[in-house]
Amino acid sequence: MKLLARIRSSAAAGVGLTVVMASGPALAFGVGDAVGTTVSEIAEAFEDKGYEIREIDVSSNVVEVEASLEGKRLEFDIDRNTGSVVKVDTD
Repeated sequence: MKLLARIRSSAAAGVGLTVVMASGPALAFGVGDAVGTTVSEIAEAFEDKGYEIREIDVSSNVVEVEASLEGKRLEFDIDRNTGSVVKVDTD
C-alpha cells in the first residue's frame, strides 16, 4: 500500500513513472517451484509445460536441466531432496 501511495504522490507532483518489462518467454518454473525428485518426474514436468529438454545432469545434490522454451535457452538447478528449483539462468 505504501508503494501505491508513493506512486500516486509522485504522479501528483508531476514526476514521470516508467515501467520496463523484459521480453522473452514467460517461465513456467521459477525458484521455489517443485518439479520432482527423480529424472523422470523432472523431465515430465518440463515437457508438460512446453520445454524442450536439451540435457539433464545429475550430481549428488542437484539435478541440472538445460532446456529451451520459445527458442530461449534456460538452465535450472533442482534440489534432489526437495524437488524444488533453486536456481534459474538464462543465456
